[in-house]
Amino acid sequence: MATSATTAAARQEGQTERVELILSQLEQLPTLPAVAVRVLQATTSAETDASDVVALIRADQSLTAKVLSLVQCSSVGAARNVTDLSRAVVLLGFSAVRNAVLSIQVFETIGACPSSGEDALNRTEFWKHSLAVACASQLIARESKSGVQPDEAFVCGLLHDLGKVALDVCLPKSYARIVKETELRQACICDVEKKLLGLDHTVAGKRLAKRWKLPEAVVECIWLHHQPPQTLPASLKAPKQVQIVHLADHIVRRQRIGYSGYSQKGDITALAAELGIGPDALEHITSAIAPEVEEHCGLVGLTELTSADLYADALGGANKELALLNSNLTSANRRLEVRSRCFDALQEFHGSLSAQDTLLDVCRVGAVCAKSALGLQREVVCFGLNQLKTICHLAGSTVLAGDSAVLAWKNETLIPAAPGNNLLVALPSTMESIVGQFDYLAGDEPIWLMSAGHDTKLVGGFVFQAPADVVEQLGAYPQELNALAGAVGLAVVTASVRSDSELLIEELADVNRRLSAAQDEALRSKSLRIIARMAAGAAHELNNPLAVISGRAQMLARGLIDENDVRSVTLIREQAQQASDIVSELLDFAKPEVPDSQTVSLQPWLEKFRAKWLKNSTLREADFELCIANPGIAARVDPDQLLRIFDALIANAVEAMTSEKPRLLINSASSPSDDTIVVMIEDNGVGMSPEVLEHAPDPFFSHRQAGRGRGLGLSRAHSLATRNGGRLWLESTEGGGSRAFVEFPSARMG
Repeated sequence: MATSATTAAARQEGQTERVELILSQLEQLPTLPAVAVRVLQATTSAETDASDVVALIRADQSLTAKVLSLVQCSSVGAARNVTDLSRAVVLLGFSAVRNAVLSIQVFETIGACPSSGEDALNRTEFWKHSLAVACASQLIARESKSGVQPDEAFVCGLLHDLGKVALDVCLPKSYARIVKETELRQACICDVEKKLLGLDHTVAGKRLAKRWKLPEAVVECIWLHHQPPQTLPASLKAPKQVQIVHLADHIVRRQRIGYSGYSQKGDITALAAELGIGPDALEHITSAIAPEVEEHCGLVGLTELTSADLYADALGGANKELALLNSNLTSANRRLEVRSRCFDALQEFHGSLSAQDTLLDVCRVGAVCAKSALGLQREVVCFGLNQLKTICHLAGSTVLAGDSAVLAWKNETLIPAAPGNNLLVALPSTMESIVGQFDYLAGDEPIWLMSAGHDTKLVGGFVFQAPADVVEQLGAYPQELNALAGAVGLAVVTASVRSDSELLIEELADVNRRLSAAQDEALRSKSLRIIARMAAGAAHELNNPLAVISGRAQMLARGLIDENDVRSVTLIREQAQQASDIVSELLDFAKPEVPDSQTVSLQPWLEKFRAKWLKNSTLREADFELCIANPGIAARVDPDQLLRIFDALIANAVEAMTSEKPRLLINSASSPSDDTIVVMIEDNGVGMSPEVLEHAPDPFFSHRQAGRGRGLGLSRAHSLATRNGGRLWLESTEGGGSRAFVEFPSARMG
């Protein structure tokens, strides 16, 4: 809230500074000529004689001619043939002379400046309007019982829009823009001035009139002539003059004489009634304005005008205004049609989606709705990007099956233009991969892109073919199209987030599973390390007693003659040796040797291994099968430790096969290009229960009968596989045989 207040204050301060700068430029405008100032002073002084006024006017030949011309246009019958300035001043009176001099000098000082361009304020039309308001004000003053002198009302009406021409002189480019926007929007010129400049022509005119020390009535009419009578301040010095000019301005604008730029039209009958003017008198005033303008046109330097010219101009202005209104109406109808299509498309889009829809579903619905909103005959393709901007989902507006695609989205295909600023652009060359996915984008017409963004980032859009003029027309409705693009962009982001959330949930479940397995493995490894330390300590402590027992047994055997004694000593030696072998196995399990990794080609190595087991066991050729899918596979392992791993696994398998038809299979489907090599050993033995399978790799665990093993074979094989950078796992069902899988790093031999 504080930030908003600060921003508003800064904006207000900036606008105030701009207004002050504009007003300071008004101060640079030229002042009224000295002769005009002296005439004004002389005509307002009670001690001034007519000869003094005549002398001042006669000093300016141009002003003399203007005053004589004014006498010719006056309603004083005897004055129409007067050519002597003294006579003219007496007949007109000081008030009329003062007002005439003021009007003439103001026009010559500022009004005759040329226009700055085609779109600038048309000075001729501006002075036509000002002169018409002056004549109307004079007529109203004569008909009303306001007590206002007609000549004074004339000057007030003539100068009421002085601020417009002043702003046009000071700020020609800005005011040309104001005039153009006023005509295009048929708006009130005061509102446009206030919007673009921070002040309007009434304030500017008031400031300039005060600087020129114009009469108070003129200043107030310039400032408040747009105000209704009931809203005028009570402190005004000349409220009736303001009221007369207000009515005159409304009448002239209704007759469309000259350029006003003020579109508001009031009830002139009610305004006239407040001044005591009835309908008949109002009709007389209205009909007399054009002839009066014709008589006074020379006063402000206008060429000769006729009433017919004024009426023709008014008719032309009315036709022009009507044409502009028709054009605006056509444009409004077109915009309404586009808005209606976009609104219907948005309704259809939101109504066709559900919370479970995928990104591809959003693209399918978006393509159909975009085609309808854009009013296109050709098909439209809608695309949406996933959250990482790596995958692009595409769907077309046709209902044909398979009209969709999924593409990899590379960074170089991102569009540099921000969505919303350049909503419709030619399809960038980096996105041409989209075109090849759909046959109906293969025509000769240009291909366009309409961006769909979210949070100032591109997340999707529409691709379609259309003539350039059609796209140009669509570009005139950015708000409507942005609404559709924004809705699709939000739906794309929502679907992407939902999809990513589902993937994240699935990955989290997998991570939890692997974490649980890793925890079990860590616990098992910790247990093995503890057992290994215990085994190493026990082996170290047992070695010396066993050596003593074995040595003393050998010494006893040398002196014995009795066979029973010899057998007893021999048994002692054998059991001591067996205990020593157990100690060696414990040491080997506790502190295995560091692997000496080498490249081992598995096909020949396994063939030799198989031959050795066929020779040293009861297995027959048909019982032991070797099947290697790719003879070129090779592992990076320690050959000796590899032999011990496979010996332990084959020994377990042979012992488990109790049927008359044993079957042992060593199989590998690995490829030389794989990162790891997996070998499977399968038997048709008795299998293992789930409890046995779970504890099979544990050291000293054995479900066999007592005395048939120490339970270190699988544990040692598992440990050796891990030390060689691989792993070992088992699969088995009770009564259905067992499968042992051994994985090693691949040597990538060709």
